[in-house]
Amino acid sequence: RRQIQDKLRAVCVEDRIIDTLVRLDPLSDLPRTGWLLRGVRPCESIADHSFGVAMVAMLLTDALRAEGETVDGERVLRMALVHDAPEARTGDVPMPVKTAEAESVLDRIDEGLARDLLPDALYASWQEAEAGASLEARIVKAADKLQMMIKAHVYERQQRGQLDEFWQNPKNFRDMELPLARRIYDRLCERAGRVRPERG
Repeated sequence: RRQIQDKLRAVCVEDRIIDTLVRLDPLSDLPRTGWLLRGVRPCESIADHSFGVAMVAMLLTDALRAEGETVDGERVLRMALVHDAPEARTGDVPMPVKTAEAESVLDRIDEGLARDLLPDALYASWQEAEAGASLEARIVKAADKLQMMIKAHVYERQQRGQLDEFWQNPKNFRDMELPLARRIYDRLCERAGRVRPERG
């Protein structure tokens, strides 16, 4: 009887892993809509973005540790990799569509989708990222915007798309009160020949 229970539990774990990956697989095909709307074709997928956010978050973690901060790197990476999980169902909703009312509705939809798409441990990581209260979550939220603006810089260097709007929106420079993130934005603007907009 015990062997049967152990075997069923093992199958369930294996199925959960497969099912999670199948449910999240659309992220690799769904484009980041903001780039498409501004003429960047082809553009990065949501999965590409999530990988980029994880890379930025990892680099921020290493740099913050070098400055003496204590950071749980595993928590950072788990949050970074699942922060856009609900977009496997909704796609990438671009910022111009996100009025306060729409954002409130989307937040509720995202909560339900994350619960449905992710196993409990990863759902907890998604919730922590959304709340943005811990240092680790703040790193991920800062990395989310840093990745986007670094990608805007890359696309501009490739002469792809009309991206002035990205550089003019103060919300795209969210630093989550991390001086390191602020310094990276300042250096990025300097390298891109842009003036960082005043905070709104």
